[in-house]
Amino acid sequence: MTQALHNAAHDDPTLTRELSEAVRAVGAAEGSVLLLDEQGKTLRFALSESPAASKLVGTEQPVTRGVVGLVVSFQQPTITNKLQDDPQHDPSVDAKVGTVTTSQMAVPLSDSEREYGVLTAINSAQPDGFTDADLQRYLDAAQAITRRLHDLAEGVR
Repeated sequence: MTQALHNAAHDDPTLTRELSEAVRAVGAAEGSVLLLDEQGKTLRFALSESPAASKLVGTEQPVTRGVVGLVVSFQQPTITNKLQDDPQHDPSVDAKVGTVTTSQMAVPLSDSEREYGVLTAINSAQPDGFTDADLQRYLDAAQAITRRLHDLAEGVR
């Protein structure tokens, strides 16, 4: 079902709009929805609001690497405004797409039935990075995105 959900999420105009609105609401340069595989071992970019979206979508990252892996593993949102100083940062995605991530916000996408993945916001427009208010806005957006993922998962079942 995960491949079917990935495809449905990638092609869903409602999810695309929700992601775009969420990224704009927090003043991020870009943001993405990463979905877990069936075994819960890999995150894959399903949808991206980014100039590098064509390079990102389909890219996989093990949950054992990077800040987003920690967010999924512990189901805890995070803000990292000096990502280059974070030993958990995995620069492999930046290397693949040719970008530099300086600040990142990541929020788990889950409900009482399932863990779907992570919602990310990359590179805040603010010089000091993302704020607690941004995190609250992104948590609200994550709830709407999770509800949509739930509906899509039901549809592909």
